[in-house]
Parts: sequence; structure tokens; C-alpha cells
Amino acid sequence: MPNSEPTLTTAQQQALQAAQRHGGQVREHSPPTTAIHVHFHPDWLVQGTGLLALLCQQGRYLSQFESGSSNGSYSPEPQGERWQWEDQRFAGAYNQATPGERPVYGAVDLGPLGHPGHHGYGAAPRFGSAYLQLHSAAAARSSFCDPDSFWQPRHTGLWQQMDWQQLQCLQLADPLDHYVEAQVHGGLLLARDVAAIWLDPCYTDSPLAQAVQNCGLVLRFHPGYRLHAGQLAQASLYRGAEVAEVLADMLEHAPGCLTPADVGQAQACGRYPAPLLKKAWHCLAQLGRAQGLGTSAKLPASA
Repeated sequence: MPNSEPTLTTAQQQALQAAQRHGGQVREHSPPTTAIHVHFHPDWLVQGTGLLALLCQQGRYLSQFESGSSNGSYSPEPQGERWQWEDQRFAGAYNQATPGERPVYGAVDLGPLGHPGHHGYGAAPRFGSAYLQLHSAAAARSSFCDPDSFWQPRHTGLWQQMDWQQLQCLQLADPLDHYVEAQVHGGLLLARDVAAIWLDPCYTDSPLAQAVQNCGLVLRFHPGYRLHAGQLAQASLYRGAEVAEVLADMLEHAPGCLTPADVGQAQACGRYPAPLLKKAWHCLAQLGRAQGLGTSAKLPASA
């Protein structure tokens, strides 16, 4: 269980109040009953250090306004896309705040709410093979939007204001978009807020797994992602021929199949442009699951 909940700063309190004003009527009277998951690529380099190692060293998860990186829309500069969205969403509450006061983004585990979710792979695999499973208390100081803020959704608010039965995100064409975004206010400390860290089995007995254990955190493994050469045609349909070519090149350096660790090595070496590498991960996340889930849907170029 979490040690204690943080004392929110004035900016954070104002941001939650603004989210409540935008959210409308109360729909749910019971307290949050599910976890928020914060996905990331554990071995992708940020300022020369693997992200999971950096997390364990610092003991806290940084927003893109602090870290200088993002697996989604990266635009922390004033008047950038993310800056503007937070300005509108939270009525300018964070405009004069320190970067460390801004929210951390995650997604809601939909399984306990009666939705299929992503079958054990976390709430939003689009953003990485690993994820932090937060204590449910974090949801009480979070705001939400359905679907992702990229879509400029109308369904927003605090936990009690969201319609958890009729989810808009489940109507989107791409299964990787089937998640409700959460903005966690008040910071994210590993020791206080994280119930478990989930990794791909390819990291078993790795320095990454050891780093988690050294931090005293609970380590768990999901079923794993594996992409084989026979799935390249599906990958081409899913994210385009250029992305499939990147995957084919990566497979030449991998023993039989691609794992998240192979994608991490490619990111560390800088062999491919970041947008292509991100979409290559999307293919692994959607087509490479152990259950054999996949799609042949052709998505817009902006996906």
C-alpha cells in the first residue's frame, strides 16, 4: 500500500478544479477501483542513460517538461501542442509552475471495469513494453480524458465524472488507441506510488531486472512481445512499407524474432529515425503479443 498521498501545490489543486469544471455531472459515486499504468521503454536512452535505470536512480518519474523526452506527443515548449493542451485543459494553472509540478501521463487499467483491455500487457502498450502499476489511490488525484488528448476529446473530468461503461476510445479503429488517458497530479514517486513494475520476459536476469530489485520494488513479467519475419506483411499493412523495411533490417540483427530489447538496442545505436522506430514499436506491440493478437487495419499516416 502507498505510504501517504502527497500534499498538492496550489497549481495542482487549481488544475484539478479546472478539470472538474470541464467534466460535467457526477456519474460514479464510488471511489476508484482500478490502477493507472504508466508505460515506457525501459532501455531507451534519455540523456545517455536507460530510462529504467534513470527512474531507479532518481526515485521518481519525470514529465516531458522535466525529462526532455516523450513516447507520445513531445512539445513542452511554451505554445507547443502539449503546453497549449494543458493550458486549455487546466485553465493555465501550470503556466507559471515549475516543470516538476506538471502532471505525469498514464492510462487506466480497463480490465477491472469490465472491458477487455490489452490482456495483461498494461493499459496502453502503444507507449512502451514496460509499465508502472500505480496504487489505486493515485486515481483520486488524477484527471482523465476518453480517448487520448490527441483526439481533443469531449469526455473529460475527474474519476466520478467519467462514463466508465460507454468508452469512446473502444470505437477507434486502431486497437492501440483503446485506452483512457490519465493525468496524474502531485508527482509520481516510485516508493510511494508504484505497486509493481512490469517488464517483458526478455529482460529476465538482466541488469534492468536487477535494478528494479535493488530499488526494493515488486517486479513482474507480462506474457511478452515477439515479432517474426512471417509477420512483416501484416506490419506493412499496419504501419506502412517503410516501417516494415525497418523491422526487416532489425530482424537481420536478431536471432529469429524481435523483442523489446532489440528495439531498445536499435534506439541506443540511433540506426533509424525516431518516427520510424516509434512505429516499428507499434507493430511489435500490436502484432507481437504472445496470444497472437493482431490487425490488418490500415491506419492514417498520423497514427
